Amino acid sequence: MKKEQIVSPRVEIAEKIHEELLVSLELERKLLKKELTLQETMTERVTVRKDLIKCERKIKDLTEQLQKENNRSKGTKWNQQP
Repeated sequence: MKKEQIVSPRVEIAEKIHEELLVSLELERKLLKKELTLQETMTERVTVRKDLIKCERKIKDLTEQLQKENNRSKGTKWNQQP
């Protein structure tokens, strides 16, 4: 005769809790991995945004400088005509 395992209700409940915890931990791991990936992406975006801001400032400065030079050259041309 085989010995039948006697499973107490406490053991059954403990096993169910253990299974639930494993599932929960796996979900947390997946969410954490997703969040870390998102944070890495956001960090890269911040770097790119900083570079874009620098480029936009440089474009603005160069445009203003070009406009000033154009205004100066227009002013001298008008002054020479009379």
